[in-house]
Parts: sequence; structure tokens; C-alpha cells
Amino acid sequence: MHHTMSRFAALFLLAIVAFATLFTNVASAIDKVHLKNGTVVEGTVEQEIDGNVWILVKIGGVEQRQFLRAAEVDRVERDAATPQARPATSTPSQTQARVSTADRSKRAAIITLGEGGDKNMVGVYMTADILKRLIPVLEEENIGIVVFHVNSGGGLLLEIQRLSDVIHNEYKPRFRVAAWIESAISAAAMTAHCIEDIYFMPQGNYGACTGWFGALQAVKDRELEEVLYMMEKISARGGYDPQIMRSMQIMEPLTCTIDSNGDVKWYNSLDGEHVVNPENRILTFNAVDAERFKFSKGTAANVDELARAMGLTEVEWVGTPRTGYLWPISKAEDINMKYRSQVYTDETALRQFMDTYGNAVNAARAEQDRTRRGAMVGRARDALRRIVRVVKNNPNTALLTFNALDEKEFQRWVDEQEQMLRDLMR
Repeated sequence: MHHTMSRFAALFLLAIVAFATLFTNVASAIDKVHLKNGTVVEGTVEQEIDGNVWILVKIGGVEQRQFLRAAEVDRVERDAATPQARPATSTPSQTQARVSTADRSKRAAIITLGEGGDKNMVGVYMTADILKRLIPVLEEENIGIVVFHVNSGGGLLLEIQRLSDVIHNEYKPRFRVAAWIESAISAAAMTAHCIEDIYFMPQGNYGACTGWFGALQAVKDRELEEVLYMMEKISARGGYDPQIMRSMQIMEPLTCTIDSNGDVKWYNSLDGEHVVNPENRILTFNAVDAERFKFSKGTAANVDELARAMGLTEVEWVGTPRTGYLWPISKAEDINMKYRSQVYTDETALRQFMDTYGNAVNAARAEQDRTRRGAMVGRARDALRRIVRVVKNNPNTALLTFNALDEKEFQRWVDEQEQMLRDLMR
């Protein structure tokens, strides 16, 4: 074996080192956005439009897109890269990508989380599953801004983390995300709490995040501690002091002090200058207080006012106008609305399917004639298929209807029923 390196090998190694150094220069190039409150956000600036900045940052090793409003930004400091470290020219694909991104930044869609009335329950009409289904449709429509219009009186605690994960991990990296609050109570407010950009309608309300189970028994002890901890983590996702949500969950006072820079310091005590929530009450924000205490970024009665509050000097609200709605209905929102309508229909139909299934099974067990028993088994199988279809559209139906079964247990129940129907025909 030779103990000396050949000239070719040495040059090859040198080339690798040189390439690695060049790559490191490119990878270490960063942009800095200086905010008026003194904060510096470091990452890669994707675009600047009318003073608004879109920047890719790494949080815990995960790349995320942040939107910084023009009103927040003091100045942008781009890395002074050399031509070798950052190519002066772009390939056609890179140029096309920038054009596409610029177009997306002006295209916005409203996605409703709840309709109020009978179609507003979190976990039933507002689920992580349907939000996932909407993503490819939004991307197909070249949407860059997604505004969640929230109008819900609450719902299932189990769905909050799932919804938060989809919004934070899947929507935020793809879109600028905002929430527009008409009414966000309990689980609905807890869902929206991972969103940094929150705006209110004039009549908006947000809070009262108490948990209940069974015959209106309040969540307490270990279960309460778990929910409080979950919401501390979700508060961090939205950039909110956890004391705000805590005062919405349990009867703790909330006060704050606003300094000369407009920065707010929160207290779960009476030590602050402004009383936001007195003792022995659960906090619910109205639009005036939410804006006054810097929780919301503004108040808007319609999409034009919302665009101004969001700092969008040029925006296209994507979709088709529809009577009775304050915004155009995009393809994704149309799917969302149809989903809720189907769930509403399914809720009534499911009871009928369950009755039909039970009656058909009982009739088949009692029938001695094989032909007539086969007809009853066929009717039972048809009802079972309909039950499965309802649960597939909204998996939480299994939990609500089948004695708190999860999806796997529901499938086991289906398998058992299918085996029982086969046995009836032996």
C-alpha cells in the first residue's frame, strides 16, 4: 500500500475541499430583517412587496416561512454575497419560480372554519382531515394567502392538536396564514391560537376555552393540566404569551402593561397597568379589547378592510361571488362547504342506517328460509357500507356514535360485523 497520496488524488481532494468551502459560503449566506421593536429576524428573504417581507427561517432545524408586515419592518439587510457565492444569473426554472411566487403573493382565499348555526362544531364540521384535503386545491388555484374565517362555538378537545398541527406544519410553510374572527369560542379559539396574524370582525369574540365532558362536568386535575400544557405549546406557535390562553381556560386574572414602544407585558395577576380580565372570570376578547391590547392586528368588517389591515395594497380574492357571502367562494372553499353539508346530512342519515342495519341483522337471525335470510343479510351489508362511508367522510363520527371508539376500533367492529354476516349465510 502506498503511504503517499498521488498527485491526482491530492488535486481531487483539493477540489472537494474547494467545493465544500464554496457550498458553505452559499449555505451560510443570510438576510436580516430588522423590526421596529429591535428584533432581528435572520433567514432567506423570498420577496418584498410594498414593504411586506416574506422570509424563510429555520426553527429547530425545520424551515418555515414567516410574513412580516410593512408596519413592523424597519429595514432589510441582504447578505453581500460575491458572484461566486451567489450566481448573478438564474436558470429559466428559477426565474419561473420567482414569477410564480410573486403572483401567488397577491392571490388570497377565504376558508371558513365553521358556519355558525348547526354547522360549526370543531371535530365534526371543522377537522384536520378536510383542511389537508384542501391544500392541493389551494395550490392548484395558485393561492399565496389563506385567511381562515372562524365562526364556531367550540367542539372536541381531541381535534385541537390535529388542527393546530395541520395549520402550523402544513399551511404556514406554503401560505401566508391569517385568522379573521367572527366568533371563536372554546375549541375554535384554541385552534386559531397557533396563527400569528389574527384579525377580528367588529362583532368578533374569542375565548371562553373551558373544557367539559359527560353531563357538563368541567375538565379538572390531570386532564386539565394536560390541556393547559397543550395550549402553552400552541401559544408558542402563534407567538402569544401563554398567560393569555391560561386566563381563557381557568379563572385567573389577566392584566398587562404597554410600554412606549407598544410592546405588551402580560401578568396572570393584578400587577399590570390595564385589567384585561378581572378575578373569578374566564377571559373572552371582544374586537375592541383585542386590538387595544395588541392581541389582534386589526378589525375589519369586509375583505377590503381586511386587506388594508393586513397591509395588502394589491390583492385578488380568488373565487366566484355568491349571494349571502362577503367574499368570493374559491374552489377549495366550495369543497369545504360541501363537506360540511355532507356531514350535516350524514348525521341524520347515520341514525337511519344504524336502525336499518340492526333490524336487518335481527330479521336475518330469525329467518329460517335461506333465500329470505340472504335478502336480509344483503340489506344489512348495504346499511353497513353506508355507515362506513359516513365515518370515512368524517372519522370523528366513529368516536361520537360508537361509544368513544377510535378509528382502529371502529374498523375492528366493521370486520366483526362482516364476519357475523358471513356466518349467517353458512
